[in-house]
Amino acid sequence: MPRLRLKLPKLIQTYVDRHYIDVSLIRVLPLACLLVFGALAGLVFNTGVQEPYDKVIHIGFYALLTLSIHSLFCCRLRISAVVAFMMGVAGEVLQAFTPNHEASMADAFANAIGISMVVAAIALIRSEKKQALRQQPQEELGSSLDTLGLEPVYLSERPSSGLASDK
Repeated sequence: MPRLRLKLPKLIQTYVDRHYIDVSLIRVLPLACLLVFGALAGLVFNTGVQEPYDKVIHIGFYALLTLSIHSLFCCRLRISAVVAFMMGVAGEVLQAFTPNHEASMADAFANAIGISMVVAAIALIRSEKKQALRQQPQEELGSSLDTLGLEPVYLSERPSSGLASDK
């Protein structure tokens, strides 16, 4: 699958894991979903949405926004969450000064719920992967080391090699 890598500025490189933006399908897909969701929500609901459904749109939009930031910029999860939350707060502050809009703490709370859902899902997936790696049988590990021509290192018991330095 073709990839395009764009190098990030030095200021941003200190806060992200990779020093480039990897533009591949798996990285751009959440952003494409976010754009389609935003366009559909704007076109279909341009007159405004009543109270309970408005919060569902906020939750979905900010969940996709967090996932898009995290996947596209390859940054740490907490940075993605903080950036998305700050964008939500800034949006609510701007609505306070825009005519025909009103800022709402309930909207900011709905934004935080969407962000939290994505953070929890990614953290759960990561913990499941770590748990699966920890539960991998030691025999499998030893046999994979043998195929590479390596020997496992045991910290508790050290088999003697018969050298004078071991005695």
